[in-house]
Amino acid sequence: MRVAWAICRRDLVAAFTTPLMWLVLAAWMFLINGVFMYDLYVVRDEGASFQPLFVSSLIASVWFLMPLAPAITMNAFAAERAQGTLQLLLTAPVREIDLVIGKFLALFVCLAALIVAILPQPVVLALVSAVDLPQLAVGLVGLTLCCTLFAALGLWVSLLVDSPVTAYVLTFAAIMALILVGLGGDHGALGALSRAIGITERTRAAFAGELRLGDVAYFLAGSAGLLVLAHAALCARRLHG
Repeated sequence: MRVAWAICRRDLVAAFTTPLMWLVLAAWMFLINGVFMYDLYVVRDEGASFQPLFVSSLIASVWFLMPLAPAITMNAFAAERAQGTLQLLLTAPVREIDLVIGKFLALFVCLAALIVAILPQPVVLALVSAVDLPQLAVGLVGLTLCCTLFAALGLWVSLLVDSPVTAYVLTFAAIMALILVGLGGDHGALGALSRAIGITERTRAAFAGELRLGDVAYFLAGSAGLLVLAHAALCARRLHG
């Protein structure tokens, strides 16, 4: 794990010393706080919603991750290839599993930074009204599990392509498909598919304060499966050059 942590630290330093990560954070803060203010001053004034204010931000977060998460994950391996440093990594005496875990942890920390940026909202709410802390905690756990899956997905896609732009487009498309399939309703084959793999269906219960074992297993198993695929792709690339 020492090697994996060194790779993670290297990638985190690279991420937070370039403008891209800060631009993503700025866009995230603008969008999330815009949803919060809209819900506070428009929706609440019209009496159209009775759910806690922070729930709207959590629901919107999944949609905002669709364009923003790929911007973070696209550079995991594709940028190394574009810059000519991937070959150095592959010829270094570093195990493939350490490379995968280290880069995955770096991506996860970057996405977790977006979640941390949401916390001022419930803190402000707590100063003026009661906040349902169990529901907030479960909702944040659900969003964290979602980020775990997106980090693993982006890492795998970044290994398959040669360009960060291509990695962004493919990761965006995959996340969009997982989100949209969750809107398939409750009936028929599409409803069954929605309940099985839809992101929105899997996070809905968590944002309502209910952490279901099946949802946790879905995100963890999906993330683990994608990391296994990433490991296999990296081994193949190292073998074939």
